[in-house]
Amino acid sequence: MHDTPAHPSGHNTYAGAAEGVLTVLAGPRAREPYTIGSPTAPGVTRIYADWHQPSRDNVDARVWSGIHTRNSDLAGIRLGSDVSRYVLAHADTLLR
Repeated sequence: MHDTPAHPSGHNTYAGAAEGVLTVLAGPRAREPYTIGSPTAPGVTRIYADWHQPSRDNVDARVWSGIHTRNSDLAGIRLGSDVSRYVLAHADTLLR
């Protein structure tokens, strides 16, 4: 078996960034439950009340489908979270 270099999951980088921004702007929980549908599973929806559970579900889905290792997915979440913190901390400078 060959050692394949791992990299942060791009999909989970987006998830970590979204979770980070939503947590700062709206708090850790949604004001009302919200649903997320699936373009690959029409009619299937998940109901959430916070911003963290979708990230966890996304990690699990990517691992279970064999797309990434859990470490790659968690690295993506951390990277996205780091980027969101940086952007929010420097938004005034970045928007000039």
